[in-house]
Amino acid sequence: MKKTVFLFAFVFVWALYGETLSEKVSTLLDDRTYTTHRKLIGLLFENESEYRTDSGYDMGKVVEVLKENGLLHLELPSKEKIEMKFEYDGENPLFFVKMVDETLRGLGIANFLTKEARLDREEFRWSVLFVSDRIPDPALLASRLKKRGARVMEIERCEKTKWRYRIDVDGARMDALPMEAGEVKKVVRPMRPIWIDVSKVESVVIRELPGSHWYPDVVVYDKMLRILSMKQSDRRSRYMRLKLPERAAYLKIDDRFTLENLRSGLKLNARGEK
Repeated sequence: MKKTVFLFAFVFVWALYGETLSEKVSTLLDDRTYTTHRKLIGLLFENESEYRTDSGYDMGKVVEVLKENGLLHLELPSKEKIEMKFEYDGENPLFFVKMVDETLRGLGIANFLTKEARLDREEFRWSVLFVSDRIPDPALLASRLKKRGARVMEIERCEKTKWRYRIDVDGARMDALPMEAGEVKKVVRPMRPIWIDVSKVESVVIRELPGSHWYPDVVVYDKMLRILSMKQSDRRSRYMRLKLPERAAYLKIDDRFTLENLRSGLKLNARGEK
């Protein structure tokens, strides 16, 4: 009877986690590092339950431990082409790509090319290429994504310069300026289009600040980043009032020609609690 219970428990755990934590760690390191430091790795991850979550392992925590103990080798001898593959199970690839794109740029990775963007049934894959002498820190990447409400479910070092990430974005949010009814905010000298979280307001008034010459390029999105409405003009605008659709979640404010036209910025006034 005891053997049957033990076997059932083993099968249940294997079905839930698939691989052991040791096997997961081995996919993050080169063979030499893993073999040389196998005993140390065993000690570091001796209490496997500390790294378990309801859907697998906390891979961000795992790579952080490897990094702190000098086991995560990210430096390259010279500049090489690096490939990063991001996978996602869901129905909102636009949201997913924008979130990962902003996270990469926040890590200083801006000059990358898309190698592949494929939607296969409910799985979306996005691969990017760039040249560097250092692999992006997976612990830092996982941490930045976590702050946005996303979870890194899997991390794999496929090759020396090829890494794979599987990310869950359920509950994730855009890097947008939050606004509530009655709030007034000024945005001065924006370097990129201004994103605002308008999920709690009914309308937004946009005013040009003295010294700016704004030619509106405004888009309203729902939470899935589907376009609900847009306004563009080749004429200068000093004032605009936007009545937001019921499903509005985000507002992107840009200039039709160049953000240099917003050198003094814009004043935003949110009205009406939704």
